[in-house]
Amino acid sequence: MMLFILVRVTALFLVAIAAVTAMRKASAALRHFVCICALAGSLLLPATALLPARMIAIHLPVTFRVTAAATNTAPVADGWWWSAAFLAVWALGCAVLLLRLVMGHGRAAKMVRSATAASIDGVYFADVDVPIVCGLLRPAILMPKPATGWPEWQVEAAVRHERMHIRRNDLWSNFAAQVACAIWWFHPLIWILFRRLRNDQEAACDDAILFSGFEPATYAEALLAVARNSTPNLLNGCAMTTQMNLKSRITRLLDRGIARTTSRGTILRTAVAFTIALGAIAILTPLRTTAQSGPVYSVGDGVTSPRVLYKVDPEYTEEARAQKVSGPVTLSMVIGVDGIARDINIVKGIGAGLDEQAAAAIEKWHFEPGQRNGEPVAVRAVVEVNFRLL
Repeated sequence: MMLFILVRVTALFLVAIAAVTAMRKASAALRHFVCICALAGSLLLPATALLPARMIAIHLPVTFRVTAAATNTAPVADGWWWSAAFLAVWALGCAVLLLRLVMGHGRAAKMVRSATAASIDGVYFADVDVPIVCGLLRPAILMPKPATGWPEWQVEAAVRHERMHIRRNDLWSNFAAQVACAIWWFHPLIWILFRRLRNDQEAACDDAILFSGFEPATYAEALLAVARNSTPNLLNGCAMTTQMNLKSRITRLLDRGIARTTSRGTILRTAVAFTIALGAIAILTPLRTTAQSGPVYSVGDGVTSPRVLYKVDPEYTEEARAQKVSGPVTLSMVIGVDGIARDINIVKGIGAGLDEQAAAAIEKWHFEPGQRNGEPVAVRAVVEVNFRLL
């Protein structure tokens, strides 16, 4: 299941990166829109795994006595140990990044509370190095305290830039993107997309300000003046500039051949195209490896259900016996044309080692394969193994 979701997410990231690369001559706002759609879409794709194609459930209750002997299933247990280790590492990385996100917003809120209101509505002076807007529900623009001595044109450029972030809802875009990065932190493509998103976000704000009539040379000078004092900060918000992308931004400001705006129609068409692509990826069913290469079918529409020919009862573990654990274990799998179950995944388990025992036993079962038009085919199925104490 996890591998299936990862394949979908990777396909989404690749499509987004290819689209953004192909849109070099498009506006930065349009490229930013594609990036945020992909990052937000990666949060939706795991939910689609909960809506699988139609399956047939084969209910095969297995009865056990308390005195049943436990068996050693080391190969399967080792596989599950590695899966558990991966999940633990993933959860740790996810928790660290989410905690960092929460702490960043907490620091920003504390900074706003201690800031001094300026004469401009929504603008405050605080202990920051560069102008930055923060706060999801009540955005506030924080200006460096030395900004009281800045020339009027530099203050105007900074305030316009940060207000453009608010107008574009960039704070919410960044929040969704950061949550996606926390979930998929181990995936290198998401960091490429996140970096593109932030760069295009700043470029889109620059474009909007120039389109409003601000002189490019004056605005570039304002960016340079602000960037001289910019240092990394741990606040969650949209800073006016960093030294990382300053050179490319200045060059871009002075290029009169760049598209600065995007029509609503173009945004709408892009949204529709992305929705179609996301839907196609969501229903993507990779071909599974069976004894003979071919597609994997679901029961129905002329496809018959597999039938159990031979089964091995799983063993009742000592841990489950001591805790008196019982109940059904539900597993999903693909039953190949050779009648062997593959790609076995736990859909709903009961723990105490019984999930692994059920998976190990089903690996030894033999089925009469499902058929389509009289020919054996690989079929997706769900098996329920019911553990009961007598």
